[in-house]
Amino acid sequence: MAEQTGQISKGAKIGMAVASLILATAYFTFLDYALMNIQGLDYFYLFRK
Repeated sequence: MAEQTGQISKGAKIGMAVASLILATAYFTFLDYALMNIQGLDYFYLFRK
């Protein structure tokens, strides 16, 4: 039997990819909010009808 040291399961890779996408989205949303707040703009107007 071959040893599988350093191998990551497919489920773990998918989980890490989803977590990375969530963290990146949260980070850039916060960054956009902060930069617009500094300029005196309203970030949430983007989501109003």
